[in-house]
Amino acid sequence: MDGIHGMRPREGGLWTLGRWKEAFRQVLSGRYGILEAGALFYWAAEEITGKSKARLLADMRCEVRGREQERFGSVLERLGKGEPVQYVFGKAFFAGMALEVGPGVLIPRPETEELLQWACASLQGTGGLAGARILDLCTGSGALALALASAFPEARVHACDLSLEALSFAARNARNLGLPVHLFRHDVLSGDLPVSVTGEGLFGLMVSNPPYVLPSEKPLMRSNVLDYEPGSALFVDEEAPLAFYKALARIARAYLAPGGFYLAEINEAFPRENRELLVDAGFEDVEVRRDFQGKSRMLRARQPFSEAASCTGLIPVASV
Repeated sequence: MDGIHGMRPREGGLWTLGRWKEAFRQVLSGRYGILEAGALFYWAAEEITGKSKARLLADMRCEVRGREQERFGSVLERLGKGEPVQYVFGKAFFAGMALEVGPGVLIPRPETEELLQWACASLQGTGGLAGARILDLCTGSGALALALASAFPEARVHACDLSLEALSFAARNARNLGLPVHLFRHDVLSGDLPVSVTGEGLFGLMVSNPPYVLPSEKPLMRSNVLDYEPGSALFVDEEAPLAFYKALARIARAYLAPGGFYLAEINEAFPRENRELLVDAGFEDVEVRRDFQGKSRMLRARQPFSEAASCTGLIPVASV
């Protein structure tokens, strides 16, 4: 046998689905653990064969032939080198949507679905769905913006990112899903928004999953993330960990409608600092929540009903 650790059948030989499952376990369990290695096999097998997991379980003794055998070997080799399975097959799943992803765009995480659920509940609580304007800052693949556009079809959804590559993926996802999202390129760290976006009025909801990982946290991260996903979507300056959140707070205070909500995903190391930043900026009902792993991973704040602050003089751009 040849390939990674010899995990391919000899020329002319055939492996059953069960043998391929064992090969995935042997090659990938050291990197991902046995359970995740098994999950990766079933993801790959469903994509390659077109069979459901239930059918695969019943067909484990069936031999894999021709093009399918070649694909199993190629996929296992790529996964064995650490390439994310989402990049291997060019898609990720988020909130029931299949999103196109690839090198240059961050892969949506399950934790972000919790932020989405909180955002949906928040907007529903305002009672202003028909005329709502929604803004997703640092949209990446468009996951949050598209899920919100699907949940609130009468809302006008805008989304921005600095990366042209990410915006290209977001545009394709919007087209593939048939969801109207106005995408524009913008550097959130400017602490402001283009007039072309703000001229239509204030927003009822703002969400963001900005870069927040510190370079010092790299040793805690998997190589499949470090070696493949875009660093610009992950990391911030070690000396300015709240840079994006200061800019986001400035934007939210300037352009959220009275009573509107701002929600963001955060680094679990800075829940107190993020909360204090929003309280000091003048937001009300500031709350930090834990995700399904028990990590302080998301926050929400409300624009005071009394006023929507001017973007000048609130949080100086120099401090961002």
